[in-house]
Amino acid sequence: MTTAVSSTPKPGVPEPESSTPNPYGRFSADGLEYCITNPHTPRPWTNVIANPRVGLTVSQSGSGFSWIDNSQLAVITRWQQDFATDSSGKFLYVRDADTGEIWSLAPAPTWPAYDRYECRHGLGYTTFTTEFAGIRAVWTLFCDAAETIELWHVRLENVSDRPRRLELCAFLEWNCGVQPSPRREFHKLFIETEFDIQRRAILARNHMWEVPSSRFGHWNRDFPYVSALACTEPVLGVQGDKAAFLGRGGDFRAPAALTQERWQPRFGRHEDPIAALRCALELRRGESRALGFALAVAESRENVYALLDRFLRVAQIEESLAGVRAMWRSLLAEQRISTPDGTLDCLLNDWLRYQAISARLWGRAGYYQQSGAYGFRDQLQDSQVWLTVDPPRCRRQLNLHARHQFKDGSVYHWWHPLSEQGHITSMSDDLLWLAFVAASYINETGDFSVLADRATYLDDADEYPLVDHVLRAFERVIGRTSPRGLPYIGGGDWNDGLSAVGLQERGESVWLAHFLAGLLGDWSDIFSHVAAHGNGDATPRIGGAHGPTACLGAEFASRAQALAIQFAERRAALVAAINEHAWDGEWYYRATKDDGAKLGSRENREGRIYLNAQTWAVLNDVAPPARAAQCMAAVKRYLVSEVGALLLTPAYSMPDETIGYITRYAPGLRENGGVYTHAATWAIAAAAKMKDRELVARLLGAINPATKDAERYWAEPYVLPGNVDGPVSPYFGRGGWTWYTGSAAWLPRVFTHWVLGVRPELGGLRIDPCLPAGWRQARLLRPWRGCTYEIHIEQTARDAGREPFELFLDGVRLPTNLVPVPAAVGERHEIRVRAT
Repeated sequence: MTTAVSSTPKPGVPEPESSTPNPYGRFSADGLEYCITNPHTPRPWTNVIANPRVGLTVSQSGSGFSWIDNSQLAVITRWQQDFATDSSGKFLYVRDADTGEIWSLAPAPTWPAYDRYECRHGLGYTTFTTEFAGIRAVWTLFCDAAETIELWHVRLENVSDRPRRLELCAFLEWNCGVQPSPRREFHKLFIETEFDIQRRAILARNHMWEVPSSRFGHWNRDFPYVSALACTEPVLGVQGDKAAFLGRGGDFRAPAALTQERWQPRFGRHEDPIAALRCALELRRGESRALGFALAVAESRENVYALLDRFLRVAQIEESLAGVRAMWRSLLAEQRISTPDGTLDCLLNDWLRYQAISARLWGRAGYYQQSGAYGFRDQLQDSQVWLTVDPPRCRRQLNLHARHQFKDGSVYHWWHPLSEQGHITSMSDDLLWLAFVAASYINETGDFSVLADRATYLDDADEYPLVDHVLRAFERVIGRTSPRGLPYIGGGDWNDGLSAVGLQERGESVWLAHFLAGLLGDWSDIFSHVAAHGNGDATPRIGGAHGPTACLGAEFASRAQALAIQFAERRAALVAAINEHAWDGEWYYRATKDDGAKLGSRENREGRIYLNAQTWAVLNDVAPPARAAQCMAAVKRYLVSEVGALLLTPAYSMPDETIGYITRYAPGLRENGGVYTHAATWAIAAAAKMKDRELVARLLGAINPATKDAERYWAEPYVLPGNVDGPVSPYFGRGGWTWYTGSAAWLPRVFTHWVLGVRPELGGLRIDPCLPAGWRQARLLRPWRGCTYEIHIEQTARDAGREPFELFLDGVRLPTNLVPVPAAVGERHEIRVRAT
């Protein structure tokens, strides 16, 4: 069930029903590319291309920027965020040396009237295919799979009836530091450029990096990288100054330099730094030529030269591109889904997991947000995308985040790699996601040795086992509990916009109580398992408040059993407190403010009901069956819209400083009465747990971007948005904040765990599907505990909705819906699930 490398469909061959068209583009036949044929999309339709260190964004116009290691603090090329014009970034110009006509190989910046235009966003690359003035061009941009180099492969073909003399010019503006830099005139004073004639490369370095240093102070350190733009061809002209390139009063549509036979190069430390490389080529009628450009970045000039020496050949660029395609194909191949909805398959198999890895984990960037930072909760949740394809990467993420925790259990809300500057808040949920993802890792892999992984605290250089970090997080949250037994919300819980609800440490969070209740149950099970089975010398003892803990082997069993009992008792008490104090009659209210006033209550005129307080009550078995049914009935009545489940309703109409900045959004936008996609994925999980197939079908259809009306939706149809405007917005149904959203990792997980119902547990693989109404079958290829499982879920029209299901493992009927842990690794098993 692996998927072949993407290719262009052959002319005349119809694409399958899985490729839903719109006026601007469609999926390719294999689903691995999105092909845009009209560049005038409602908003920029982009790709975020990255490896673990470097990356770039590029839109269907060709606009975008590049970075290394941090997409905010280490941006290599300058870019202006302007979604109306979308004409900023790196350009490739062509000039006909005989006629003087100038155009660009992507629409920006000249926006020519192409005879043919196609932008194919793929997994790890973007290709522009254009035809203009008798020249067919194919330009592919990508990053090497491992090295810190961005590569451009260009092929030009003369399809006219005469020989052609052409000039090709690559252009970019150097940023080489923090982006955006509001002090452009100041920032440019520190960048030094030069041209290396031997390597046909323009180099840039910045003598001032706007990141404070405890050692050197502010504005007193170098940007720690050297950058270079180079070409595979002999260079006809070079330029390092923007004014010289554009000309006085010039613009990017027709730079003066492109009309000049000879350039007067300006490099050094006194220019407005750019890189422009011009080369010439002649093409006979019908002839084609390939060439390439490289944007290399490294810690020294010598390392940049080494990259250029290795990659600056057309054959090597082509080999690197093949490696990128193969890497993504291999990375995503082990888990594959097949359903009656082909567009959903494209998203779940490839695009959403690619979005989570390339944009959220590696790039930490999108066109709408160039974060660069690690969010403590954010990238932990994103890292769950690794669990079925590369679990050690999830484990490394756990250890990275553990090192950004304080001894009292609190954590940075976010921190920047490179500078290690972090933001400390009183946000109350961040720290618990370490426990959540660690539990997910253990359930998936069965590997308890992760508990012994050792990491320092931010305020303690000694190393402590991961389980110590987890327990300190629990202790901090439990210690911040109201007299009624509900946890305090602090400066916001998962919903950052509830930023003022509990600043005086008296406001309570009902959602956080649901979340904590689930985690207490999960870790009670983990500790019980350790107590019953042990884990040899790999199992650490739980430490107290002082000193490092050690791995004590069998001695840990008695301690683990006590913790299991303690956690189970705490969960029972918390669930009782929630149901005693937080039930509002038809649903759970969301929180209380410092003065005791409720949020998400029938007592409120605005913000009467919140989504997460209902869905997590169901998911974590906090709500008794009757209340769970009432919760979901209220969700369907008040929150489910044609574009998804709203985060709350009614929207707040005026700012309320006692609640927080959620009330400062315009009504219907983002959290304030819009669909916040992250939470909307959890609504699908809750509907599936309640076996509400009609609601599952409705919510899945609403969240699928590939089926949206492009003029109404605006956003890309191949990735998830952060939000969709709600009913009170004048743009109801408009998507926004694409790429940089945690929903990209969550929707594939929700779909496999709850819709297909295949959930890893400590003792086995739970199979409990809830297929959407109208579906008759689905299939999942999934690795688990060293084996591969091919799972077929079948139901006839007559059987749809009946419970329970029969399970057959390799043809043998199982007595329960728990598939046992495999006895050996490397095996392939078949599971068939059908209604009894």
